[in-house]
Amino acid sequence: MILPVVLRPPREEDVSAMIELMNAASRAAFGTADTTEAELRRWLTSPDVEPERDIRLAEQDGRIVGYADVDPTGTEPVRNWCDICVHPSVEVETVAAVLVGWAEERSREGFLRVWAPSVAADLKRSYERLGFDLVRHSYRMQIDLGAEPDAPAWPEGIEVRTFSEGDERAVYEAHQETFEDSWEHVREPYEEWAHWLIERDDFDPTLWFLAHGGNDLAGILLSVPMESEPDAGYVQILGVRRGWRRRGLGVALLQQAFRAFHRRGFARVTLGVDATSLTGANRLYESAGMRVVRQFDFYEKAL
Repeated sequence: MILPVVLRPPREEDVSAMIELMNAASRAAFGTADTTEAELRRWLTSPDVEPERDIRLAEQDGRIVGYADVDPTGTEPVRNWCDICVHPSVEVETVAAVLVGWAEERSREGFLRVWAPSVAADLKRSYERLGFDLVRHSYRMQIDLGAEPDAPAWPEGIEVRTFSEGDERAVYEAHQETFEDSWEHVREPYEEWAHWLIERDDFDPTLWFLAHGGNDLAGILLSVPMESEPDAGYVQILGVRRGWRRRGLGVALLQQAFRAFHRRGFARVTLGVDATSLTGANRLYESAGMRVVRQFDFYEKAL
């Protein structure tokens, strides 16, 4: 017998159960626990998130077995990004259908966009049966740090330093500008940007690298130790302004980060990238020695 699925907003006392749910799903897909309490709380306290409005937990017989959130973009038509997670021990399609139904009601208009690990066959099948179309893929890429990585070869005229207090707005503007060429880029409010990248306990300004060409901030690489994998570094943002592209600056910034993490004893560095990046970012990462270790599939449905 399939138990009824009951939806409700999250409460403070649900945090541990939510982490257990998300990590059960990531263990089933990848064999790793990918969600930390810090990461979850950062999402729950994001400036544009109201948990009562934007998040639902799915319960069966009093047990939390599913999660969904909706994050609409400021575009026309609106694209409602929806993260859905279902515990692998339950009937995935049943729970996913209820969560998608709520997400459609919450979104109301535009498009509903969901995603799943490429290996999550049950969840992907659920989306397809609910009328979603596969529209795109993304990769998680990684480099293993064995011997000391190559020293960066900086383009002529470039000087590099780490982040200092007072650089916040310049780095923010460089990030927003350098990502204008990415898929469906939406300018992020400064408050939200700072919440995710600076106002966090593990923020380390010595892992933010700023490349200047004269008075211009030509490129940035922002990185952090990976919360869920203590021996891994994570590149949050790599951006090069248009006038400085195709000169080797992106690879040099990556090499700078690789060497910084290697010297601190990290075993590898990872990042996420659009599989069909409009700027060819995935090819740049491959040229720096990174390889694909995970794939995620994105689905979309018109409302």
